[in-house]
Amino acid sequence: MHDRGDHVGCDSAAQPSLYDTLTSHEVGVLGEVIASCYLEERGYDILERNYRCPEGEADLVAYDRVEEQVVLVEVKTRRARNVRSAAELYPEEAVDDGKRCRYRRIAARYLTEHFPIFALRFDVVAITMVSGGEASIEHFYDVLNEEAER
Repeated sequence: MHDRGDHVGCDSAAQPSLYDTLTSHEVGVLGEVIASCYLEERGYDILERNYRCPEGEADLVAYDRVEEQVVLVEVKTRRARNVRSAAELYPEEAVDDGKRCRYRRIAARYLTEHFPIFALRFDVVAITMVSGGEASIEHFYDVLNEEAER
């Protein structure tokens, strides 16, 4: 499943001059904050931020109250300016087969560490930042499931 087309304001980047001065790291942190707010507005509880294990990292760990399921979330944030590749224009394109393989290992580790959780989902929240403090958000559900709609 894929949720597309939401636009939100980002107070932290509301002034174009400030927005243009953000480092890549700061853009990523801002994206994680936006994604957290987006998910909470849709009934998710944020359980953990920046879950790390030897296999890698999930930006967010959330609980989807509707599906009653734990969700590991990768947040991909890009600026809409200076686009050189599809991965820069469409943040979700940065999630390739290699990253999906790593996400499977992260999910397996999380299940092991947090037994008795028996199943979880891995989602991607793709955020494209535009000048003026606006952000476009797309939510890609269950990216590890080959049958999932994208």
